[in-house]
Amino acid sequence: MEKNAFTLIETLAALVVTAVLTALLAGTGWKIYEKSSLAVSAHNIRQLAAGAAAYLGDNNYTFWRYQEAAAMDRPGTIWWFGFETAESKSRPEGRRQFDPGLGPLGGYVPAGVRPDVSFSLGGRAFKPKYQSGYLGLGYNVLLGGGWGGNPALLKKFWSLANPADVVVFFTSAQVNTFQSPASAKNPMLEEFYGLDEREVTVHFRHHGLAMVAYANGAAGFLPMDESARDPRLPKANVGRFAPRNSKKYLE
Repeated sequence: MEKNAFTLIETLAALVVTAVLTALLAGTGWKIYEKSSLAVSAHNIRQLAAGAAAYLGDNNYTFWRYQEAAAMDRPGTIWWFGFETAESKSRPEGRRQFDPGLGPLGGYVPAGVRPDVSFSLGGRAFKPKYQSGYLGLGYNVLLGGGWGGNPALLKKFWSLANPADVVVFFTSAQVNTFQSPASAKNPMLEEFYGLDEREVTVHFRHHGLAMVAYANGAAGFLPMDESARDPRLPKANVGRFAPRNSKKYLE
């Protein structure tokens, strides 16, 4: 009886076809990922920009604090992006949670924000901060009273020399080498939420560009200043719009 079997040529042909299909599907999948990440960033930027405009109109055109302590009857931190209980802050990173509806913009953001797929699908080691999703955006700390949210340092919209050049929100991340499982030998990307004249926390994840929202309500893209690229994980595209210690685009 004849035995059904693949010849060497048939086997090689099958492997070639499989390899070609895998490459095509991988390329298609990556394009879908890129479009999804771009769509989520655009959605989140748009929603936050609309909420920011409404907030400013109701609060004497004064920007909101980067953070502040919550009331004693419910201890925790009111970050610019949501409320986090004291109990949540005591958990390991990756298991913490925040409620975006209880942040300063919670009552103003029309349709909420979505977890950004660029972190979990970006193909790089990712260290999550929160269990409740990846916002993927940062806030200009110089507008929000510094990292401590000092009310005396809050900027007013009308004090900005050119609102069309001042970034309020931007795609954000940082390189972590100091919190397990990240280390100096195992740098990991993680989300981050602010930027001043020193931090290297802008994420240029859209074909080497960062998506931004300006104080005048417009949105767009900015390139990285290569002198500020984080060398610990250079392919992650984390850097700044301008050299460190420059306040360009920040005030």
